[in-house]
Amino acid sequence: MKRIIALAGAVALASCGGGDDTAETTDTVATAPSPDSPLIGVYGGTDMDGGTWSSAMNADGTYEDRQGGEVSETGTWTHEGDQVCFTPAMVEGSAASPTCLTLINVNDDGSLLMADGQGEERTVPRLEQ
Repeated sequence: MKRIIALAGAVALASCGGGDDTAETTDTVATAPSPDSPLIGVYGGTDMDGGTWSSAMNADGTYEDRQGGEVSETGTWTHEGDQVCFTPAMVEGSAASPTCLTLINVNDDGSLLMADGQGEERTVPRLEQ
């Protein structure tokens, strides 16, 4: 996902798929987020075509992306240091690669300032916690 959605456009940021945003594999094992993580909540907005998107980041380490009200992707998410990684659920028996974004800041309004693998920064609006 070109996840700025991420949170997708980064998170997509939250809703787009793999590619250059994929982090390199390391020996560090990522764990599920803490139940009190400031990232838990629902983020969303309107894409460039006027359609709506949202991404729910759940306390159990799962996420659900929606576009136009329809589920577009589900999977797990982790937060290690400044990296937030999204791994889609298996699709047709093939393992998916995680997409990692750099968390720059959690803003006062709960929105996230994130950067994709190319360093493009985006603010991902929070809809609810």
